[in-house]
Amino acid sequence: MSSLLASLSDNFVYASTAVIALAMLAHAAEWAFRRERRTSGRAEQAATVSGETSGAATTAVESAAGDQPGAGESGGGVAVLEREQPSDGGGGVDRADLFARIGVALTILSAGLLGAGVLCRGFAAGRVPWSNLYEFSITGSFVIMVVYLVSLRKLRTNFLGLPLTGFVLVLLTVAISVLYVPVTGLIPALQSYWLAIHVSAACLATGIFTLGAVASALQIFKARYERRVASGARTPGGYFAQLPSAQAIDRVAYRLNAFAFPIWTFALIAGAVWAAAAWGRYWGWDPKETWMFITWVCYAAYLHARSTAGWRTKVSGIALVSYAALVFNLVGVNFFIAGLHSYAK
Repeated sequence: MSSLLASLSDNFVYASTAVIALAMLAHAAEWAFRRERRTSGRAEQAATVSGETSGAATTAVESAAGDQPGAGESGGGVAVLEREQPSDGGGGVDRADLFARIGVALTILSAGLLGAGVLCRGFAAGRVPWSNLYEFSITGSFVIMVVYLVSLRKLRTNFLGLPLTGFVLVLLTVAISVLYVPVTGLIPALQSYWLAIHVSAACLATGIFTLGAVASALQIFKARYERRVASGARTPGGYFAQLPSAQAIDRVAYRLNAFAFPIWTFALIAGAVWAAAAWGRYWGWDPKETWMFITWVCYAAYLHARSTAGWRTKVSGIALVSYAALVFNLVGVNFFIAGLHSYAK
């Protein structure tokens, strides 16, 4: 039975990876059609200005030439026809909205498939499914997608669709091709109810921090784009023109990171309590413990800088440094630094 569940888990994860790839393509098509709409909109605006200028010149010529039978009616008819021509841009908007909905629907389907894969993995192992990097990666990917789908309504994070589905696709691909391990039992050090408490909190915080990091990266590029457009060094257009303002993206990133920080704090405290139960001390400066604390300090610095005058323009960079510390804590420590947590590979 456990081997069947393990096989089902693998198949669900594979299917989820394929569906999230389709979701990424749908969001890419959405952005392409939105860009097409902006381009056609600018062309229509230029044509309207040109038409109005031409119409004014024609009226002046007609007035100078005097009244001619039928001339006014003909000119007026042409003007009306030109104004009533349907624009191709409207279809671009409709197609963009359609692909946006398809992308969200496919993300929901991918999250459902991945959730089923995580559950089957847990039932096959007879434990919580996050005791190694492969299981943490697929569970974390599931959390990222769920948090994103919830934030769509709460924070209007539609602009994260393309980069986030791309990120999850890369994460699942690495999990399947590099991090995969067969279903195994738990070593004695992990046979504790604290595994469900400590690691689930860390996984939830990691998923939310991931959304915050993607938003922070977009904020940096958007702010640079806005500065270049304002200085005249670049003409408006392209991918970054379709994003919300840098200030709006910064607010989204702050809310995500501020929400995840207490959860990460709880995970840090729960880990210390588990260490006392397992090894007889709350803190021993093990590499995993140390880097978890470094990550906490980095995000605390981010939140402090966000509320400090003079640092508001630098907080996105601090957020990315904090996320880099988090990633090194999850991956780098396990592979490059020997410690009491080296079994979590």
